[in-house]
Amino acid sequence: MRPDRAVRRWWRGREYRRLLDEAASALAASRHAEAEAACARAIAVAEAIYGPEDAELTGPLYALSSAQLAQGRLDEARASSARAIAIAEAAGASADPPLPRLLEQLAAILERQGKAEEVEALFRRMLAGYDRMRDPDPLELSALLNRLGLLLGRKGARAEAAPLFQRALALREGALGARHPLVAEALYNAATFLEDDRPAAERAAMLGRALDIVDDVVDVTRPGADRALVASILHNLGAAREALGDPAEAAALYERALTAREALAGGSHPSLRPTLVRLAQIHHAAGRVSAALPLYERALAIAEADLGPDHPVTAAIAAWIGEARSRS
Repeated sequence: MRPDRAVRRWWRGREYRRLLDEAASALAASRHAEAEAACARAIAVAEAIYGPEDAELTGPLYALSSAQLAQGRLDEARASSARAIAIAEAAGASADPPLPRLLEQLAAILERQGKAEEVEALFRRMLAGYDRMRDPDPLELSALLNRLGLLLGRKGARAEAAPLFQRALALREGALGARHPLVAEALYNAATFLEDDRPAAERAAMLGRALDIVDDVVDVTRPGADRALVASILHNLGAAREALGDPAEAAALYERALTAREALAGGSHPSLRPTLVRLAQIHHAAGRVSAALPLYERALAIAEADLGPDHPVTAAIAAWIGEARSRS
């Protein structure tokens, strides 16, 4: 290489690194339009230095996709992500970020686009890749198993989802010990999407163990994502205890779930409605109408605001109120 060309290449490389730093700083400060502009310039420089298919481009393409995703430009983010993935697949282990992280980003974009079938196919592709690895990261793999399990469970494929949650649970216990919040999350998901033909006692035991973990490590009065998990565990354990014929314990758990959810989301959030209704129905069935009615009325106000006055759920709550009032 002629000396003048070597100098120009060195100078362009220095400019490229400066642009990468500029993009990283802008992303960290949520200046997404500024980050996108820096990424675009960095990509142009990298193409000139290394060529359009070099593994060096995966980094700025990943950052560009992140900036576009943050601005809600999903089609552009998906195109940038797809190009980074194609380059990383050809480059193999030299890609940075590595292929699993690039695929995670594409999954996030597809989820935002509401493309559930494509997300499922991508998760299966990612899982196959992890299964080919000699020593995959257990927490990354467990997170993927958890996400695929949730997707399958929500579409009704519980029999396929259940072993994924069990595998995620085993990986988290091995990596983190038996009493970590991520273990509680895996227990909660496994219990929530347990196959329909499994006994309620099995679900209750898993949820009870999850509650025991979070009671030790989560302060529901302080901010944090774990508080939502606490509220959900309490509600679902209440439902399991109710199914096992223990309405008194179920009511106590629903009361705790309401307290946790109110601390997290306030007193009129839609997430409170199911617990308000379940607790009201326990009181209603026991003849404690004066305790049931205020709960029903709160649930009705939330349903009307969230779902509208003509929704079947709103109508059902109104009917229960009418029936309760007729007995008071």
